[in-house]
Amino acid sequence: MINKDKKNDVRLCFLAASSIYMCYTCMTGAIAKINEFFPSYSVEIIQTGVTAINLMIVIGALIAGWLSSKYTKKALILTGLPLIAIGGSCGFFFHDTINLFYLWSLVIGTGFGLLMPTVSSLIVDYFEGSERNQLAGIQTSFVNGGGVILTFIGGLLAAIAWNFSYLVFLIAIPLIIIFALKLPSKKENYAEKPERHKIPKSVAYYFVTVTVFMLVYNAFPSNIALFLNENDLGHASYAGGANAVFMAGGVFFGFVFTKFSTRIGDYLFCVAHTMLVICYFSLCSAQSLVLVFIVAFVGGMSISMTMPQAIFSISLKIPPQLGVVVFSLITSVATNIATFFSPVVIDFLSKFAMEESDSVSRFTIAGFLALIFAIAQFIRLKVSRRPASVQSE
Repeated sequence: MINKDKKNDVRLCFLAASSIYMCYTCMTGAIAKINEFFPSYSVEIIQTGVTAINLMIVIGALIAGWLSSKYTKKALILTGLPLIAIGGSCGFFFHDTINLFYLWSLVIGTGFGLLMPTVSSLIVDYFEGSERNQLAGIQTSFVNGGGVILTFIGGLLAAIAWNFSYLVFLIAIPLIIIFALKLPSKKENYAEKPERHKIPKSVAYYFVTVTVFMLVYNAFPSNIALFLNENDLGHASYAGGANAVFMAGGVFFGFVFTKFSTRIGDYLFCVAHTMLVICYFSLCSAQSLVLVFIVAFVGGMSISMTMPQAIFSISLKIPPQLGVVVFSLITSVATNIATFFSPVVIDFLSKFAMEESDSVSRFTIAGFLALIFAIAQFIRLKVSRRPASVQSE
């Protein structure tokens, strides 16, 4: 049994790493300047270079799942963090060609792919019951809070020059020191024979749940700037503020997650989609910036209902041996695939169902999808007689 001091060390590592999960979004604010630096390339090619990070997170996460049977989690984390730092430092100094721009995105994405599922799986190894439940909620608060701060810093750095955005990734350097000193260097004895353990079928349910949620959730950050512009509610800086408030909603609910999770359990998925229904339908009729910010906060809380509940519920159903593999599917593959395809799916459905492609039609479609998913989740949970609450130890 791990002693209290060691458990606190693991908690520090877990939350510190979680706070940088979204720092790769700092590059999105520099797209216009990157396009100016490479004028012979279209903005679509630049956007693809930025989103290549998301693609490599998926690939890196799958690699992490495979390597977890051969190496310790500490080794995987201390491989991922240096890759992030190397990609950031090299991107700052060497960025004269589009090929180098793509290369550093691939390096950074691979680093995050190794880091994210491995860190998330620590919750299975070192924590149980109510402690695990509480930490799952707080993790989402740190993810969103860190995302707000690092994206803001990235925007300030991009104002100097676009390559300065890469400096945000140097945040990985102090984390390397923290993990090297604080994370126990134990060899997971269960790694020798991982073939004895099969992934439970219920994991597929949570994979689909997270995927469809993120598909709808990402409609807000993808369309809010366009919405404010089309409705004369503010310029681009207000869109940044709305996104920050959206993420702040996630920060807030993460700290109260446990109180709701212990009472209603997986029904939180229904509540999360309902929050998005309120957010998107309210936006469709919003006439003031104040209302936009209020519903942004309401919708943003949904992420801290869905992700920690999925992580906690899954952690109760899998052995530690499968931690990295399963969390690579949930926290990296599902989320990034949904993030990548969300604009395409929402835009296609808005054109197909409403013969429109403006922001209001997209929010309308996203709202109806969230409503359908909320009802489907409720029916599924009732039919399967899943307990309304997950009793923590």
